[in-house]
Amino acid sequence: NHETLEGKNKKDFLKGAELAYETILTSFANGDVKKLKSLLTATMNNNFSGAIEVRNKEKINSEFTFIGIKESSVEKYVKIKDDLSATVKFVAEVISVKKKDDKIIEGNPDKIKFVTDIWKFTRNINNKSPNWYLAEIISK
Repeated sequence: NHETLEGKNKKDFLKGAELAYETILTSFANGDVKKLKSLLTATMNNNFSGAIEVRNKEKINSEFTFIGIKESSVEKYVKIKDDLSATVKFVAEVISVKKKDDKIIEGNPDKIKFVTDIWKFTRNINNKSPNWYLAEIISK
């Protein structure tokens, strides 16, 4: 059963996906574990909170500015039984810097960089919540 996302649905879905993308990246940089939990599948949540723990342990500071999304597109949309999954490609502009003891160890605060991410979102149609969850980061 192959469904497609068309017209207004697709537009609305991408708008939501873009918002989730920005929120997840920003929350991750800020170490906002609570907010992340509401947007991720259990597995992804473990990955993200694990990475935040490591960062905190190593006293690494993540400074992140989300400039904007240049483009987003649905690469794949599949319905298997009651599960929907949508793979979305994002091209975004960000400023990302990692610091340790106030020294920059990665990134450049004055340089906007382009990132291309392919993220897979899922939702179960029996779930009362219309929310999609990030299930997989396919490439970055």
